[in-house]
Amino acid sequence: MFRINGAPPRNLPRLGLRRKRLTSLLGVVGFLFLLTPPPIAAAHGEQSQQAFERTSTILFYDTHFSTQQLNIGEDLTITGTMRVMNAWPDHTIKPPELGFLTVNQPGPQFFIEDREMSGMFTPQSVKVVKGGVYPYKMVLKARLPGTWHIHPAMAMEGTGTLVGAGQDITINDVGTFAQPQTLSDGRTVDLATFGLSRVTTWHVIGLVLGVLYLAYWLRKSILQRAMVVGEGRASTLVSRRDLKVGVAFAGVAMLIGAAGFAYATTSDGPHVPLQVARYEPVPEAPSSLASHMDTKVDSAVFQEDTGKLVMKIQVRNNADSAINLDHLQFADYEVFNKDLAAQGMADGQNVATVSPSAAIEPGASRDLTIELDARELAARNLLPLNEAQIRLTGLMFFRDAGGQESAAEINEMTSGILPQFG
Repeated sequence: MFRINGAPPRNLPRLGLRRKRLTSLLGVVGFLFLLTPPPIAAAHGEQSQQAFERTSTILFYDTHFSTQQLNIGEDLTITGTMRVMNAWPDHTIKPPELGFLTVNQPGPQFFIEDREMSGMFTPQSVKVVKGGVYPYKMVLKARLPGTWHIHPAMAMEGTGTLVGAGQDITINDVGTFAQPQTLSDGRTVDLATFGLSRVTTWHVIGLVLGVLYLAYWLRKSILQRAMVVGEGRASTLVSRRDLKVGVAFAGVAMLIGAAGFAYATTSDGPHVPLQVARYEPVPEAPSSLASHMDTKVDSAVFQEDTGKLVMKIQVRNNADSAINLDHLQFADYEVFNKDLAAQGMADGQNVATVSPSAAIEPGASRDLTIELDARELAARNLLPLNEAQIRLTGLMFFRDAGGQESAAEINEMTSGILPQFG
C-alpha cells in the first residue's frame, strides 16, 4: 500500500468493505459446515483396541442372534456365553470386579427389555470374578428402521467396553415402537414419548439463550478482533457494557434453571431416588469334560516368511471318551480344525491344521502341533507383535464323541509369541 505525502490511499474504504464482505462470507461457510451431518461410520471400531484388550479380558463365544431381520416393535434375542479370562492382565489394567452387560450399537436403535447373566435378571452392574463363565441373554426391541451393526458387550469399570462378535441386523420400516409402563400412581405411560415435550421445551430454551449469547459476542468480526490483539490492544476487546451483558446472561440462565427445578419439584411426584444394587451372578460350573482334561501351551511361534502361526500344546484326556480339538477362538475370530470343519470351509483362512489328527483316547496324553494362517489375525489387529505384551491369548475348544464341549485357555503367561524371521 503506497502513501503520497503521508495521505492515506483513496481505496482504503473500498478495501475495508471487501474485508467485511469476506469475513461475512467465511462466517456463513463456517456455519454451514457446522450444520453438515457427519458421515456414517462403517468401520469396526473394536479393532482399534490393542490385541491384549480383546483377547485377554472377556471373550464372548457361542453368540447367537435370533434373527437378522425384523420389524419395528419386534424382539431380537441375543444369547451366548462370556468368559472372564484367567489371563486378564491386571498388571496393566484394573482387575475385573464390576461390569455392565449391554449391547454396542450405533445409537438407540434397540431398546433393551431384558438382560440376564447365569439366569439372573441383571438390570444394573454386576460383580464378576476372574475365570468365571457366565451364560447371558439380552432381549432387544427394534426402534428405528435401517441396517445396524450390533455386538453383545460388557462395560468393565476401569477398562472400558469389551465387545463380542457383531452382526448386521435389518429393521424394516414396518410397525410402531411403544413401551408402555405403569407408574406408581397408577398411570400408564409410553416410555418412548413420556416427558418428550418437556425435554424438547428445555432444549429450545437453552438453544435460544445460547444463540443470543453467541450472536452478541460474534457481532464483531473475528478478523477485526484478531487485528486488535495483533496491535497490542487486547484489553480493549471487552468493554464495561460487555461485562454487564455477560453477567445478565448468567443471571438469566441461573434464574431459568432454578425455575425449572422448582416446577419439576412441585408438578411431579412422588419422587423416588435412583436405586443402586449390586448383583453377583453365579459362574457356570465346569462341564464334566472340562474337569477331566488338562492342557498346556508349550510355545507359539510366528513364522514371518510364511505368515503362519505354529503352536505346540500338551493335552491329557482323563475323560471316558475320546476327544478332538474342534476349534480355537481369538476375540471374535474363530479358527476351525481343518479335519473336522464343515464342507467348503477347508480352503478358507479360518482353518487350522492339527497334527497328529487322530482323536485323543481316554487316559492318553498327546503333544499337538497347531498350524494356522496368521495373516487374518494380523488384519484384525489380533497378533500383538508390535505391542508391549507380545502374548497370545484365547480359547481352545475340545469336543468328545457325545458332542460335549469344553473350553481351555491359551494363557498369556505360558504362550508368548516367538517371532521367527527368515
